[in-house]
Amino acid sequence: MDCSTSYSSSSTSIRHIRSTSLPNRSHPSTLHFEEEFTNFKKLEASTSSVLTTDKICDALLGLERLHTCVNDLISLPLTRQALSHEKHQKFVDKLLDQSMMLLDVCGSVRDAMQQFKQHLRDLQSAQRRGKGDMSINTSFFNKMKKDTRRTLSSLKKISNKMGATALLNIDQQVSDVIRSLKDTSLVSISVYESILSLTSALVSKPKPLRWSIVSNLIHKGTIENVDHPQVSIEALECHIDVIENGLECVFRNLIKTRAGLLNTHSH
Repeated sequence: MDCSTSYSSSSTSIRHIRSTSLPNRSHPSTLHFEEEFTNFKKLEASTSSVLTTDKICDALLGLERLHTCVNDLISLPLTRQALSHEKHQKFVDKLLDQSMMLLDVCGSVRDAMQQFKQHLRDLQSAQRRGKGDMSINTSFFNKMKKDTRRTLSSLKKISNKMGATALLNIDQQVSDVIRSLKDTSLVSISVYESILSLTSALVSKPKPLRWSIVSNLIHKGTIENVDHPQVSIEALECHIDVIENGLECVFRNLIKTRAGLLNTHSH
């Protein structure tokens, strides 16, 4: 099954990210991060008008690679030594707080995808029973709106907290980690907002339009599927599965990041 959902809207494009440029003469791991960050900027530059699940999955893969680079930086002996220094403990504390918030937000978006998928199955079951009015929609969509607002609020807090981190009079290894995690967090905000915006396409529309929206999201108007919502639901569930798997990979990388920071903090 083709997993290439599209949703056209300037508000749902992956948000353009500006790097907090890392200094010259950086460690190869830092340069690798910059390379991956540049690759992500090229990706988000190509999604200015049309957002698809394929592009979201590519963005999640790019985000996973950025987290891998951050973990590589944290695991370097020089970085671990610098992070364990007493003068850097306040920065490590901030990094730990930020890593916890990123875990919470990623988990929240992942849970939303799981709930969304379960709701799709409920709709499919209702359709099979011939309940064309889909009366079970209302409470779910209202809850989804509330959860989306709460998650986006958390994302904004992460962005503000990262922006408030000062990088004066600290070792380059620590500065590299802080800048890299800050840029990765900005990418995370962009990707998560895109995921939530895509699913909100179904949340915000009146009930009579939902089946046509599902069909357009899945097939880009190339297949007449409005009269067969079960087919559309199965296709949409495929896309949600792919996004959910990408979020799970990111979540596991975030756990590694936090574990690495905790290990340096305990030394």
